[in-house]
Amino acid sequence: MIALGGYPRLSGSGLSMTDWRIQGRSLPLTQEAWEKEFEEYKRYPEYQRLHAGKMELEEFKRIYFVEWFHRMWGRGAGIYFALPLAYFVVRRILRPQLALRLTGLLGLGFSQAFVGWWMVRSGFDPPEKHTPTLGAHQRPRVSPYRLASHWTAALTLYC
Repeated sequence: MIALGGYPRLSGSGLSMTDWRIQGRSLPLTQEAWEKEFEEYKRYPEYQRLHAGKMELEEFKRIYFVEWFHRMWGRGAGIYFALPLAYFVVRRILRPQLALRLTGLLGLGFSQAFVGWWMVRSGFDPPEKHTPTLGAHQRPRVSPYRLASHWTAALTLYC
């Protein structure tokens, strides 16, 4: 999952999905839906400062898919962990101490999702808001502090 998180960051895909829904969402299915997502993306600093007039819909589809896949993989991992855990807890198959530890691990996973949303949200603000000492005309990006929080949470779950 850490590699799946690093790729959107390195490929510049992480800010392409401009909304976050707890339940997730399917990829846009029609040309009209894709155009609507692209128009929404155009409202934010990343497009305005880096891609204005240079990015075509096909390139947007590629970066959107990378971020969508990362988010859906995380949701899938959470569901595939939570459902068996709930089953085993309800059936009292797990010892209480282990059930509590695993539930805590699931809670860390949920917090990782929240920190990811919080991090991406910072990328929709003008970059000067999160790194004011670097001056005007900065490259749009997520807050480095929030990125470090997200990465540290991922490492905590991994270890």
